[in-house]
Amino acid sequence: MSTSYTTKKVSVCIPSYNAGKFIGETIKSVLDSAYQDFEIVVNDDASTDNTREIVESFEDSRIKFYQNQENVGAIKNWNLAIKKATGEYVGLLNHDDLYGPFWLTLAVYQMEKHPQIGWAATAHRVIDVRGHTLNIISRFAITGEISKIDAFIELAKLNGLGPGFIARRHILEEIGYFDENAGYGADNDLFLRLAVRYPLFYCASYPHTSWRLHNDNLTNRWNPVDQVRECIRILEKVFSDDTLPAELRQFEAACCALVYNKTIAYAEDFLRRNDNITYSQIIAVLKLNKSNCVGAPRCKQAGHARRRRMKVESGYSDPNLS
Repeated sequence: MSTSYTTKKVSVCIPSYNAGKFIGETIKSVLDSAYQDFEIVVNDDASTDNTREIVESFEDSRIKFYQNQENVGAIKNWNLAIKKATGEYVGLLNHDDLYGPFWLTLAVYQMEKHPQIGWAATAHRVIDVRGHTLNIISRFAITGEISKIDAFIELAKLNGLGPGFIARRHILEEIGYFDENAGYGADNDLFLRLAVRYPLFYCASYPHTSWRLHNDNLTNRWNPVDQVRECIRILEKVFSDDTLPAELRQFEAACCALVYNKTIAYAEDFLRRNDNITYSQIIAVLKLNKSNCVGAPRCKQAGHARRRRMKVESGYSDPNLS
């Protein structure tokens, strides 16, 4: 692999909030990268723990620490971190996630070799608080360039992409960073906007990053009903965009159907756990939005049949099945 590309700086942006438990390990994972032309931009959202002390304990001039005077919320803090980047390439790494030693090398190499590719992502490990691997997830089957259509269809499932995406900085400036009105689904929203415009390099053959599962994950603090509302809003936003190419708009019904079915399964999981209130609220959101969810009509009959069966098994009477 040629090393002529090593003059391109990567800005690794780490938004933090009360990150003392994990941020030291996160920073060390970047410092241990084989690719060394980077800066680490830590933008802290007014933490009340020892985050600052841990970051400043690293004696490396490439680490830059900024702290908000007041707490502004996760998504705005993501943008504040990215907007301070000075590298040609920018990556967002949450304060509890990790890079593997060769991720920056691979991502920069591929984007330098293939200038049509606008961003890069990778399969990832799911790890626990101690760093033990629980699972390995890959969103695509192949390693290499993923077309705009293939990336868009996969990302429209709204399952996320895992940690460690890296994009050309000018592209993030062009598309407008994270949507601060999108809630914790802002990453899905950004990934869809990237997929609309640029092919993706994806590494399916090896998990180069790690996503840490613990009780304080943002998604664990996100109300399930709000998650469903946000998924619907993201799909409505992308398919109501007049600039969306026809080659992608043709998949609207299929994408909505996938998310509709996924949401039904999500609701049924709460019913299995005897959380009838959350189940009923999610179904009510689907009913309220079914006129906008193109996939709903074709999935409605099968979905109602499944829920009636579960109702009988659980003894729960659901007013939303009428």
